[in-house]
Amino acid sequence: MIEGFTGQLTHAKHADFDAARMGWNAMIDRRPALIACCESVEDVSRAVRYAAEHGMTAVARGGGHSVSGASLPEDGLIIDLTLMNSIVVDPERQFAQVGGGALLGDLDVATQAHGLAVTAGVEPGTGAGGLTLGGGIGFLARKLGLTIDNLVSAQVVLADGSIIETSEEELPDLFWALRGGGGQFGIVTRFNFALHPVGPEVVVGQAWYPIEKAHEVMRFLRNTMQDASDDLGLVPAMLKVPPVEPFPAEFHGQHAIVMVGCHTGVAAQARAELQPCLELGDMIFGFVDTQPYVEFQKTFADASPKGGRYYWKSIFVDDLSDDLVDVLLEGIRTIPGEYTQIFMEALGGAVARIGVTNTAFSNRRARWNLGVSTGWVDPAMDEAAVKATRAIAEKLMQFSDGTVYLNYLDRDDVARTQAGFGPNWERLTAIKAKYDPDNVFGGPLGGAG
Repeated sequence: MIEGFTGQLTHAKHADFDAARMGWNAMIDRRPALIACCESVEDVSRAVRYAAEHGMTAVARGGGHSVSGASLPEDGLIIDLTLMNSIVVDPERQFAQVGGGALLGDLDVATQAHGLAVTAGVEPGTGAGGLTLGGGIGFLARKLGLTIDNLVSAQVVLADGSIIETSEEELPDLFWALRGGGGQFGIVTRFNFALHPVGPEVVVGQAWYPIEKAHEVMRFLRNTMQDASDDLGLVPAMLKVPPVEPFPAEFHGQHAIVMVGCHTGVAAQARAELQPCLELGDMIFGFVDTQPYVEFQKTFADASPKGGRYYWKSIFVDDLSDDLVDVLLEGIRTIPGEYTQIFMEALGGAVARIGVTNTAFSNRRARWNLGVSTGWVDPAMDEAAVKATRAIAEKLMQFSDGTVYLNYLDRDDVARTQAGFGPNWERLTAIKAKYDPDNVFGGPLGGAG
């Protein structure tokens, strides 16, 4: 079907088609025309040319972890990169070559074998490619910047099938766009990252409190993170207490607020900065201890399992005001779903020391990225879950500066893209028109969802 293609092709009549097409979010039930599981960059090139010749939208899939189903195009071509998942680490140069299909969990393992790391997200099953192209927020962001801030160069297949390298020196406009503009400019088949010494042991902490203490916890965070060192990544989440040890049985299934922290500095200082999290009184459960960084990165691994039904809303905020917390409390109490949580990712530090227009990622000034992650299993809950989430999202917009994290945009949020990219929008649309004039890769910059 695709001349010279050496990987595996799966079409709609194939027995494994339904299993192969589905991603992480079971709410997204689209039927692509073809799935091309590529073995090499040459396979990717052939698949892209085939898509262009047949008027198909071609999108890359690594982990398939997009809430919006960005890697599952209706009647399009999925360029599956899961076999292109090699990770080669050069510990002396502190450098990694990462295949477009690599997962974050594997990236952490490979780099931590040498006591090195790059900023990565909190779900090990997420594709490194998708995370990077949207920006890349994680516990190391305040210390090392976003994932894109550590991207040195990339190998990309363009809309005409050509295979190119891009960096600050080679095709710098494309390199700028890839750093936060998403996967709509080409298929990235290799990411080259600068690495940094981290761990392998880091000081970590968790502090779980009854949801009634949310205002006190958030005020503590507001004051603590105002002057915290870059080594501290400390984030809150509102969710239900898991029905497992070591959580006391009387709190199982009850709403709580938890602070989860990781500190990459000297152990004594790390403990001193994390210990106050445990001292707010009436704590459900908590600890400060050392842990391998690669294990810490699995903290939220099972919080939103594949095959659940998910719907997200997200904003950037600068202040954890009491009024904001009131809306978050209403949200966690009224939005249904066994996997539902409201979380906030700490920014500032190294993230804020890069200019707003230095990369396509548009928000370098906010202190927090706030996400409402609604998750459930029963399809009968779809309407109620989405309606409740939208109601809270509308109330949260008063606290937003208008920008948005591309990786957290859901399928009905395309209209927010222009405002989300802020001053970078016009430059991004011009680069899109230059490298993908026929919109082979789709995406909001080309008019596709």
